[in-house]
Amino acid sequence: MPYWIAHLFNLWRYDVKFGLFYLFSDFGDIPQDQIFNEVLEEIEYSEELGFDSVWLPEHHFAVYGMLGNPLTMAAAISQRTHHMKIGTAIMVLPFQHPLRVAEDAALVDALSGGRLMLGVGRGYQPPEFNGFGVTQENSRSMFLESFEILRRALSGEKFAYEGAHWQIKEPTEVFPKPIQKPHPPFYMAAVSPSSYEYAAKFGISLLRSPQFTNLGTVAQAFDSYRDMMADQGFDADAIDQPFSVRTFVAPTDEEAKAETKHVVWFYHLLATLLPGAPGRPAPETGYENYPRDPSALSKITTQDVWERGTAFGSPERVISQMKRYMHEAGATSFLHQMRIGGLEHKKVMRSMELYAKHVMPALREEEMRMKEAAVVA
Repeated sequence: MPYWIAHLFNLWRYDVKFGLFYLFSDFGDIPQDQIFNEVLEEIEYSEELGFDSVWLPEHHFAVYGMLGNPLTMAAAISQRTHHMKIGTAIMVLPFQHPLRVAEDAALVDALSGGRLMLGVGRGYQPPEFNGFGVTQENSRSMFLESFEILRRALSGEKFAYEGAHWQIKEPTEVFPKPIQKPHPPFYMAAVSPSSYEYAAKFGISLLRSPQFTNLGTVAQAFDSYRDMMADQGFDADAIDQPFSVRTFVAPTDEEAKAETKHVVWFYHLLATLLPGAPGRPAPETGYENYPRDPSALSKITTQDVWERGTAFGSPERVISQMKRYMHEAGATSFLHQMRIGGLEHKKVMRSMELYAKHVMPALREEEMRMKEAAVVA
């Protein structure tokens, strides 16, 4: 049975989902245009293998991430895929007028036949705020205004708006109208209790990226969010809650361990871009839940990467790691970053194949066991 037919059958049987995340980093080993073309080939192939979704971030002014507008890439992907969902992770709302985001999002939803998932956030990298001339301390209030406008615009409303940061002087509506009603599903990057509370207020799914965070802490925060959702009349377990994992599957553990150098490169570069990095003082307010000392990331070693914070290894080792995320963090929707740093295109394609052949079936079986155990309990 072809992978994609089996995948459609599995959508009916299982809740566990498998997505891919692409940062579009430039490791400096191949031309930049080649990166984009290889990624498009990987995404097309991932759909054949049975991956459910692909997720695209917004970043600016650094080789860390070269996708300035994820909705532009989402439009391209919509024409090269057929059924996989296409998500943004995330659109940085303070950097653009929310009506422009609404227009672009509605067009992608129309082009894709209603497959857009719209992840939003307020950003965190000082060089990006500096480049656009946006005061980072204002990012939270700008995000809240932007999201209100975006939600109303994508819901088909015609309205005016008067805020501290954004104004719509006369009643305005957005065209085209999105296919999904009342609007494409929203997702939110959140690291603070106040962000969890805001997401719960509107029933917004969280994009969780634990990295090196203790899984117990991750699970505790998600339990708090689940309680907040219940207080607002939502069921958090009925909403997709992607869990981000840096992943690489190789035939042997030894081969996979040799590729952890690419994750080390990723973290060392990230350490230079976070609030509080050398020469980048953290905003006085609004980023208290970010690491106070980003330089710790610059000390991460290949052994650190191998032991925690990723799912690298043979199929057997990756299955074991992923089951741990399911049991200890309550994760059933995964967002895998497989193309990291300078990992070669052919190795990424092989990693996806091994994941689809070995890891997906094992995790579906594990989910069935967990459901059966829950019924018995």
